[in-house]
Amino acid sequence: MAEPYPGVLLLSRNQAVRAYLELLLEGMGLSLMHFDSAREGLFWLRDYTPKLILLDQELDLDPFSVAARITHVRRLKEVPVAVLIAPDERLKTTAEVVRVRVIEKPLTREKLLPLVH
Repeated sequence: MAEPYPGVLLLSRNQAVRAYLELLLEGMGLSLMHFDSAREGLFWLRDYTPKLILLDQELDLDPFSVAARITHVRRLKEVPVAVLIAPDERLKTTAEVVRVRVIEKPLTREKLLPLVH
């Protein structure tokens, strides 16, 4: 049985995104678990259930494929999953097809708040 994780899972190779999220979430009283690799993050999800999952467009695997895998796990269906993307209509359309939320870069507190609370 997976343990609840009182925070956000971030899968991203971008250190600036990671640092910004750590500062932002710390102010909200939430933790950040971060992996540079999608595979590492998927293995971690076997044992934990975070409040939110963020996938960066620059991930080592296609973030939309990773999101689709995550949303097919019954235990994770209620966990919001969002992909951080550059403004691009093609990427927004892909997100709609996969049924995953998007957060357009640059990431801001205002864009993140609705997903965390």
